[in-house]
Amino acid sequence: MNDQQRATILDSTSRFPIHQGVKLSYGTAGFRADGSILSSTVFRVGILAALRSLKTKSVIGLMITASHNQVSDNGVKIADPSGGMLTQEWEPFADKLANAGSAEELVRVSLSEVVKSMESDIQFQSSKCYKELLICEFTKEENISFEGKHHAEVLLARDTRPSGEYLLEAAKQGINSIVGAIATNMGILTTPQLHWMVRCRNKGHMVSEPAYFDQLSNSFRCLMDLIPKDNTTYVMDEHLIVDGANGVGGEKLVELKKMLSGLVIEVRNSGKKGEGVLNEGVGADFVQKEKVIPHGFDSNDLGIRLVIYSRVFIFTILFTWLIEKTKGPVKLDKAS
Repeated sequence: MNDQQRATILDSTSRFPIHQGVKLSYGTAGFRADGSILSSTVFRVGILAALRSLKTKSVIGLMITASHNQVSDNGVKIADPSGGMLTQEWEPFADKLANAGSAEELVRVSLSEVVKSMESDIQFQSSKCYKELLICEFTKEENISFEGKHHAEVLLARDTRPSGEYLLEAAKQGINSIVGAIATNMGILTTPQLHWMVRCRNKGHMVSEPAYFDQLSNSFRCLMDLIPKDNTTYVMDEHLIVDGANGVGGEKLVELKKMLSGLVIEVRNSGKKGEGVLNEGVGADFVQKEKVIPHGFDSNDLGIRLVIYSRVFIFTILFTWLIEKTKGPVKLDKAS
C-alpha cells in the first residue's frame, strides 16, 4: 500500500467515527441495526466492496436495505460477481472492519492474533503501523493489488427508507477511499434487481431497470406458454392481489404489471405517499408473527389469492384467506 492510498483511507475513516458499544456481525442479511448508527459501518463496507472488486477483478454490488425490518432500521450487504451473497470466507474480515472502534483499536484486534506469542511489551514506533495493519495484512493475505490494471467498480442501490440516502453517501465515500475505485449509484431498487445487474455486468451486458423488467416479463410469458391450450381440467384464476408492504417491491410491481399479460395484478400497500409506513401492519413478517391480516384487507377479501412481500421482493407467501373476522387469525393454506 503506497503513501497516497494510506493517506486517503486514514483521512476518509476519520470522518465516520464508530458508535461506541455497538458490535455487529455480518450474516446472510449483511449488517443490520438502527439506521441512525450505521454510517460508519456502511462506510467500511464500502471499503470492503472495493477490496472485493479488486480481488475478483469484477463488478461488486452494495445494497442498503433492512428488508422486512421496521422503517427506522437499515442494513448493508454485498453482492458477489455471480449475483450471489458475499462469500463466507470474507465475513470474519467484514466483522473486524466494522467493529474496530478506532484505527488504533482496529489494529489491536488484529494484532492480538498476529503477535499473541510475542512479548507483551512490544512497542511500535509509528502510528501508521497501527492504522494500516488490518487492511494491509488482509490485502497481502488475499494477494490484492492496489496498483494493478483493474480498478474497483461497485454498483450501489437502496430501498425507500429515509436513512438510505445518507447511508448510500457513506458507502460511496468508503468505496472512493480506494484510489481509482468507481461507485455507480443505480438508485432505488429491490435487492434482486441489484443482484441481477451485478451478474449481468460481469457477463458483459449493459444493465438498466427496463432491461430487468423486460427479462422478467419475457420469462413470465415463456412460463405461461407452457400451459396447454386445450386444457379443460384446470382454469387459472387470472386475478392476484399483492400486499406490497409499503416498500420498494410494491412500487416496482406497479411498473412491472404493465408488461405482464395473462395475469391481472392489484397492488395494495404499494408504497405510494400517504398509503402507509413501510412494514408497519403489513408484509409477510407481520402476518406470520401477529397472525392477523395486513392493513388494507378485510372480510370482503375472503377466498382471494394473495401474495405478501417479505425481504423486499425476494420471498413471498401465497395463500388463501381462511378468516372469520376482519382481524381474526390467519391460517396459511399454502406457503412458498
